[in-house]
Amino acid sequence: MGWIKPIWLIVLVSLISAFFFNELNINSLSENRLQEGETVITSDDWSYLSPAKNYYKTGVWKENIPGNVSYFQRPPGYGIFYYSCLLLSENHALLLLKIFQVLLFALSVFCLFKICMYLLNNEKIALMVAVIYGITPFAMGFLYYTLSEGITPALLIFYIYFLVYANVARYKKQQNFLFGLAALVFAYLFIVRPVLGVFGLLLPVFVYYSYAHWFKKAIVFGAIASSFMVIWQIRNYTITGEYVGLNPIFQQDNNSLYRSPSSAFWDFNESWGVEGADYHSYSLPFWQAAIKGDVSINHINKILDAFPKYVIDHFGKDRLTKVFKDYQKAILIQKPYYEKGLPMPKFKIVEEEIVVNEFKELTREFKSEFWFQYHIISPLKVFKVMAFHSNLSMSIFQSTFRGNLIMEFFRFLFFSLHGLCFLALLANLIWFKRNSPLENTLYIATFIYVFYLCYFQRGIEERYTLPILSILLIGLLSLANKIKSVYSERIQSIT
Repeated sequence: MGWIKPIWLIVLVSLISAFFFNELNINSLSENRLQEGETVITSDDWSYLSPAKNYYKTGVWKENIPGNVSYFQRPPGYGIFYYSCLLLSENHALLLLKIFQVLLFALSVFCLFKICMYLLNNEKIALMVAVIYGITPFAMGFLYYTLSEGITPALLIFYIYFLVYANVARYKKQQNFLFGLAALVFAYLFIVRPVLGVFGLLLPVFVYYSYAHWFKKAIVFGAIASSFMVIWQIRNYTITGEYVGLNPIFQQDNNSLYRSPSSAFWDFNESWGVEGADYHSYSLPFWQAAIKGDVSINHINKILDAFPKYVIDHFGKDRLTKVFKDYQKAILIQKPYYEKGLPMPKFKIVEEEIVVNEFKELTREFKSEFWFQYHIISPLKVFKVMAFHSNLSMSIFQSTFRGNLIMEFFRFLFFSLHGLCFLALLANLIWFKRNSPLENTLYIATFIYVFYLCYFQRGIEERYTLPILSILLIGLLSLANKIKSVYSERIQSIT
């Protein structure tokens, strides 16, 4: 087997491993949890897939919901990926989609190895990163889902791979071509998952270290990198007559849960760092009851029972109850539109403005009264939820074989690994002098992304950090190697 390079063997085993674990997982699920027997059903499937299905059948890119928001609730990147599968085989589009996602994953393992070799110049570490990322179930949990995380981890790796090889290219034409490819991959990544746009910061930095006259090059490649999103925003502007932004779910004509009072309600709850699952456990039933005309005080009491005691004590139960009664009134205004499947009016609704202002005032007071909780403790709570879990998201690990002694050992092992990855990111930023400038750029961009999720977005799901897992693994093993080197140097100096 000496003629086979170890990395290609790892790529092959990664391909087999990804198919094995994901097939094992879907075969452990009941049929009603699967979409056409191929992929795992989620609540977001319709918003990712229906625009592509409608475009395939009618030539119009929109979801099956009323209002202008149906044209742009989700960015089009993942839908385009699914649409390409529909073009190849309408009847087997989901089968093709999951196969392509696994193939992209396996190819990304090779690119990740090459990135490690470039940044760390250590084949053993690069192979270790490739093995952990590619062969274990650590990073392959969403390959059989119709979610953007099925492809964004691979896309981010491809983007960094082209940046790395553009930086070391010997010939200018080759360098220009590779930077152009990197910009195109990022352009697509940006319309798949806009929040990953923070990694666009890598492009001008790599250009700076690659060209003597870098500024014009950065402008050109930056224009390519932003082109798909610019086209998407122009298209949305022609529909609405206004800039709708990167996350336009809370549009005025949206007749679902996602309206301005819901956004303000969430902002208030995230003040104390509530977990998303806990928030939805009381906010969703509250809205579902009110939209049916049920405005019982019991639904309000269930929310207040879930609030921290110090929140109730500070604001008072009577004041909070009034706010939620006003929220119920606002939902009742929405009720006839919802029942008839009509978009909400474009003008602002007085009842909604009242409750939005009430929630904003509650949030403002919380920030003022509980400054440390809002700015420090709550983001740290989000970080704890983000970092300290096993990342073994498949049902076979979370329910089917849970409790098995061997399974619990592996869950603990990957729990430790995942937590160490995030702690290593912080350590690498502190120990920046031992890293190369480009390695530091990678860690800084990743930290900005993590900070955004912890401080600004706050409501996270496990899958949101999957795209950065490859970078975190590089950082962890790089840090371990640096610690080993320092320790060896000290031992030698003593002896």
